[in-house]
Amino acid sequence: MIQVKSSAVKPSATNHDITDQLVYPLLSRLVARIPRSVHPNTLTLAATGAGLVAAAVLALSAQSYSLLICAGLLVVWILLDSCDGIHARNTGQCSEFGGFLDHFGDALGFFALQAAIVYKFDLHEPLVFGAMLFRQALGCWTYIIRIYSGHLFITRLGWSFEIYMYAALMVGLYCFPDFRLQFAAFPKLDLLGTVLLLYYVAVPFTLLEIGLMALASRRKAVLTEKRP
Repeated sequence: MIQVKSSAVKPSATNHDITDQLVYPLLSRLVARIPRSVHPNTLTLAATGAGLVAAAVLALSAQSYSLLICAGLLVVWILLDSCDGIHARNTGQCSEFGGFLDHFGDALGFFALQAAIVYKFDLHEPLVFGAMLFRQALGCWTYIIRIYSGHLFITRLGWSFEIYMYAALMVGLYCFPDFRLQFAAFPKLDLLGTVLLLYYVAVPFTLLEIGLMALASRRKAVLTEKRP
């Protein structure tokens, strides 16, 4: 059996996602049972496939229970997305291509999910649709920072947290289909619209946290270089 490396028991130093911090110790034990012959990229492709199927089920099924199926597939997606990195570190199979495939799959799956949401719920409020574009811009900015700094900085309410929350949102939409909320003069919004509007608050704070993390990493690197 493959031994669990200490580096695989917790996320990387630049990953502060609170859900990753919680699930990595358990996942590391499960992933240790995966044979070395199973390539990490296989897990990555399986994760991306689960995300795309979740989006397809949401967009194409008219049954209300499709929301629950989508939620389950989203959880499978993010768990597999975590497992590929752990397995790569356990077996010494980390590679630049694997990292690219992982990030590309995440971006593709998330784009498909948001496109499915727009199609499924016929979103036409500019404010809500703009929130989704705002989130896509955040993803682009995050990867630009990664190219510049060499690190992928993930905040406390990061990628994994976001997908888990989307899964919870699908369950909420199934359980509370008639939920409505109105802020001042804004249009009356359902649960989905209300959640998406949170991007307007979350994205700026997320960018600020990424900036602070990058600055702290840079200062640490400078101090390391100055040590004799």
